[in-house]
Amino acid sequence: MKCNRSLLRRSFTSRGLRPVCNYGTQCYRRNPEHLKEHAHPWDDDYLFCCEHIGKKPEFCSIRKLFEWADNGTGRATRERLESHAWPEIQRLAPDVGPLTDELWSSLDDDGNGYLNFGEFAEFTTKMRVDLPLGLDDLLGTINGTSDLKCGVFECPCTKFVMQRRRCKYGATCYQKNEEHRSSFSHPDQDDWETAVGPGGKEMCRCGHKKKLHASAACGVAAVSYPEYWSSSSLAASSSAPDSGLMPQDEFCVLPEVSVDMTLRLKQLVDATYSDVTTRDRQRHSGSWMVPRGFEVVSALRNENSKLWRKYCVKKAELQQEKKTAADCGFDWQVFSDVLTTRFWAAYGDRLDAEINEWYLWHGTSNSAAHNICRSDFKMRLAGSATGTLYGRGSYLAESITKADEYSREEDGLYTVLLCRVLGGRVRYTDERTPDPDALTRECTQGDYDCILGDRIKISGTYREFIVFDTENVYPEYIVRYKRGELFKSPSHP
Repeated sequence: MKCNRSLLRRSFTSRGLRPVCNYGTQCYRRNPEHLKEHAHPWDDDYLFCCEHIGKKPEFCSIRKLFEWADNGTGRATRERLESHAWPEIQRLAPDVGPLTDELWSSLDDDGNGYLNFGEFAEFTTKMRVDLPLGLDDLLGTINGTSDLKCGVFECPCTKFVMQRRRCKYGATCYQKNEEHRSSFSHPDQDDWETAVGPGGKEMCRCGHKKKLHASAACGVAAVSYPEYWSSSSLAASSSAPDSGLMPQDEFCVLPEVSVDMTLRLKQLVDATYSDVTTRDRQRHSGSWMVPRGFEVVSALRNENSKLWRKYCVKKAELQQEKKTAADCGFDWQVFSDVLTTRFWAAYGDRLDAEINEWYLWHGTSNSAAHNICRSDFKMRLAGSATGTLYGRGSYLAESITKADEYSREEDGLYTVLLCRVLGGRVRYTDERTPDPDALTRECTQGDYDCILGDRIKISGTYREFIVFDTENVYPEYIVRYKRGELFKSPSHP
């Protein structure tokens, strides 16, 4: 993933690269000395150690296979994919042929010219590459699942259970209360031999790290769907076979939201309204005049299996990147003042503020909104409707009034999407005339995941959020509304 590998390389090189264990995934040794002194396929430094000595690595997850191909950028070009990962994919999935132009075009389904991890994971799962995703421990925290089996050779562990500390009194312990007996291991209990260290949430009672545990499902099939989705969606998702492979038929349904949800959306529209006008409003509608308000007429929830999986995988990927950055002494700037997100949080919806997960508006037409919910944002078309002040990405806003500038009337109504957005590492800019090409490179080739263009600071208007990867956005609600009476606001030039 982006910046992760450069941070890791710097960290590992500074303290010296370890020798690679010759037994790889077949290593049966559990003693801490061996695991500390030798790199194994599940370790963060394993690929660097293999690269350093010119050894072909052994892959224990789809994530590790992708890291071998992405060259530390989080994005695999066709050339790198073909030379580094394709032979292993063909070995694990004999039905996979050569990487033709047609196949590459289908893999790069958002048209941005490279493969990100979400696209790679979707393909390898579809082709039945029998490897765990490699982010299952994090997906477990997202989806509330905990049935993670240990993947270490001959380890009998079938479910991750947090390791406990040894009671310092051992066999002479006189404590009988249930809380103490469950919190600390004692000589008469099965995990006494493995509960040797301080324990903690990252170690299992079997003696292996949480990252070595994976769900029984292969690849992206480890992702589950929200419990509040409609019964038709959840019934379709349960049609997957026991092997954990994806169902043959994806689903995409757009049920009407409840009366309570409609009220929430109306309140969100009101809470994010502003009467400030901009040149974009004049450019798109031919007038500087601003609506006095917006009246929500209807709303649909997007329940798309493929887009949800890709979003969850990207979220887990960013959570891992955040953790790695912190371990290496680096941190991310957190933007917790996003208006839409702060209002929505009052209802108890869980977003991960530490990776800058937000709710944002995206103005569009009704027909385009339905196309996006079916097949995602298309980066090859990005910027065609909004302009390219900050580069060719997808533009979103915290203010309904700003999003409305890009909305187009159909059947007497206007349309916006309310999207979940993964901001990740944010490139903040308050430049009056930013360089769109440089900003785009910083996100598509550099360390950043999105741009936050602060026009409030520059001209008192709005902030815009620009993303360049479709996996960073999940279009969750289609909201149709009427514009109120137009008037000349105090911000009119």
